[in-house]
Amino acid sequence: MEEEKKQKPTIPIRLNILFVIVFLFFATIILRLAYVQLVEGEQYRHELEKFSIRELPIPAPRGRILDKNGVVLVSNKPVYTVQYVEEQGQDIDEEKVADRLAQILVPDDSKIGTDKELLKKTIELRSTLPVGFKREETNALKEKIIPMLTRLPDVNQVAGMKDFDLVKTAMYAGLRVRSPFTEKERTDVVKKLNAYSEANGSDITYDDVNDWEIFKQAFKANLPMKLTLDKEDREDLIKEVQAQLRQLPTPAQLNGKSDMDLLRLASLFDLDITLPLTDEQRLHQWHKLSLLQEMRSPQLASYIPRRVKVNITQEEMFQIEERRTELPGISVELEAVRQIMPDPDGTGFATHILGYINAIPPQSLKEYMAQGYNAIDRVGITGLEAYYERYLRGKDGIMDVHVNKNSESVEKTMRQPAQPGNDLVLALDWRFQSRVEAILKEEVEKYKKLPSTPKEYNKTHVLVMNPNTGEILAMASYPDYDLNLYYDRKKFNENYSSLILPNELNDFIYTPYPPASTYKPLSLMISLQEGLTNPSETIYDSGGYYVGTAYKRNWRAGGHGSVNARRALQVSNNTYMYIMADRLLKKSSPWQNQFRILDYYNAQFGLGVKTGIDLPGEKKGWENPYLNYGNLADAFIGQYDLFTPMQIGQYVSTIANGGYRIRPHLVKEIRRGTTDPKEPGQTLSVIEPEVLNRVTIDPKHLQVVKEGMRMVTQPGGTASRDFVGLPFNVAAKSGTAQTGRKAENALLVGFAPYENPQLVFVVVAPNSLRDGTSSSAATGPVSRRLLEAYNELNPGVLTAPPVQTPAQSAK
Repeated sequence: MEEEKKQKPTIPIRLNILFVIVFLFFATIILRLAYVQLVEGEQYRHELEKFSIRELPIPAPRGRILDKNGVVLVSNKPVYTVQYVEEQGQDIDEEKVADRLAQILVPDDSKIGTDKELLKKTIELRSTLPVGFKREETNALKEKIIPMLTRLPDVNQVAGMKDFDLVKTAMYAGLRVRSPFTEKERTDVVKKLNAYSEANGSDITYDDVNDWEIFKQAFKANLPMKLTLDKEDREDLIKEVQAQLRQLPTPAQLNGKSDMDLLRLASLFDLDITLPLTDEQRLHQWHKLSLLQEMRSPQLASYIPRRVKVNITQEEMFQIEERRTELPGISVELEAVRQIMPDPDGTGFATHILGYINAIPPQSLKEYMAQGYNAIDRVGITGLEAYYERYLRGKDGIMDVHVNKNSESVEKTMRQPAQPGNDLVLALDWRFQSRVEAILKEEVEKYKKLPSTPKEYNKTHVLVMNPNTGEILAMASYPDYDLNLYYDRKKFNENYSSLILPNELNDFIYTPYPPASTYKPLSLMISLQEGLTNPSETIYDSGGYYVGTAYKRNWRAGGHGSVNARRALQVSNNTYMYIMADRLLKKSSPWQNQFRILDYYNAQFGLGVKTGIDLPGEKKGWENPYLNYGNLADAFIGQYDLFTPMQIGQYVSTIANGGYRIRPHLVKEIRRGTTDPKEPGQTLSVIEPEVLNRVTIDPKHLQVVKEGMRMVTQPGGTASRDFVGLPFNVAAKSGTAQTGRKAENALLVGFAPYENPQLVFVVVAPNSLRDGTSSSAATGPVSRRLLEAYNELNPGVLTAPPVQTPAQSAK
């Protein structure tokens, strides 16, 4: 027992020793922390301020676009770009920097706005103008402003105003009201405004104009109108108007205002003003403001560099370097922009195929940033650049930039290198695309000089595709333009109105045209499939036919006499089609139901539905509503519904390949992007032919149609002169579309060789015909020459014996 008592104190002693040690350890740490914080804290704070790290994205090279043989069509070209970044700790006078830059950089825009617009832009950017009015000019400006101030009510009267008077006061005070109308009130005012506009000889309509502009225009026109504000909007507007009235000076207080203050008031009241500037000074101010706007981009964090101007000259770069100390925040960096291979003649190449990239549109910014984009990134806007954006876009790298307290770069560390985007390999051969463009240019210019050519004629479209795979072999319009213009702002502005704007729309997928007689092959197939006739039945054409109470005329006065199915296509007989339409209408009742049959077959051949082409924004054409009995007869000769050239190409391909609707596509392969442009990347994806559907037309009826189209190019056919002497047989169908204007559209479609179709062509020449001119005059030479060019570049393809195709293997 005594031994146990002696051993007990040992554990408490050890614990006490441990507690003392722990206490001393933490006391030491606390004392050290106190010393660091209280004694050395200021020194460490200064050391911390000396250095900081910025995380900057390293733009990834965008993927290239190549032709089927590996020829690079779109690549990346390094250019000098002026960038601006507001570094921490720097107090930069951005307006002064923009002013100095405007003295160095050549302005991109040759056009300048009015003085009123210049003033509004200046105020919007919180900038100033170097103006100095003479005394009489200052007094004149005051005289304009005083009536604007005196018509404003006392601030205490605002709360008791009716809604209309409150909105009117807001307008007088230079404010903007978001939505002062109910839907019914808006509709009523718009109707009155449109009527007022028409009565005054103007073609301006207000259906899509914002509510505030509608109010101002209606008020200006003194039109009666009602408006109703909901309670919350009214209360907010009262507060806003009261605050504005308190800020505005009285007429007596104008004497103490500077010229710039007076100009701000003039802009607030939307007054017309004349600035005391020379033309040279105006141009400089517009240039300065455009640069300042880029420098103050609100969508970017302050440490993210902003592009001020892309693709500057070496002379501009040297001047910036010489004046670097006067331009804080400004640097010149190398940046890649897209470079499109031009045609050998220096004109544009594959304009509506390749597309272009640009800054992210404001309305899409949130969507792109949610996908990991930076606000400064450029994205595909049109063409393949837009459709394949997610493949062409690379993965940005990350660089850690160590900067000191003066925002000077001390060290750069690459954390993650950029990964290039994937390459697209197209199905087309650039040589054939280029030849088609050259042929188109020559033939259009030649045709325009003929005395019989309508003055409205100015363009033609050509589409060439493989009917068995859906591959687009060429797609060209003339006139077109060089896509490189999008990457040279000065040249873009110089050419926008005259060249780019009239030809910017991709008519192949956006613009529908009446198919005219090129639709008759489908009308014949429907007639045979629905049992309305048979290939051997002969009808007599005396020049027209009554469909209901309407007499429909054949295009040839006096008619074609005896006509059967094949000959109806050969001579493009209207009367035969009228009779078939009439039989379909009488097949069952009500007759209105028969229109659905047409829509059913249209969709099977790709008409009135999207083709699936790998281009953004494809339209599905326009199928007009069938309002009366005779509309079906018009549709049977291709004079009612409207279809795009791409839809017509898919329709003809479906005939050529034996009844398989195949999705058209431009891209053949997607390959992994490489840093070495000479080394092709790994193939990631191969675009295989995709059969969308098989038509429900009996193959023997398809064969009758193909035979009829072959007869079109034989003696007696409407295109008999166009393909004489070629070493292969061509099947075709011409068309002349009435447009309701003086000039008519010409179309020519076909495939070759007839026995084993490898190529389908579509030629559309809007507004090219007048006074009964044959459609072949505008489309025949182009069609023949493109076939010759393809045969020359691909010897044996159009003359080879039949082989099984992807479409045929699907049977």
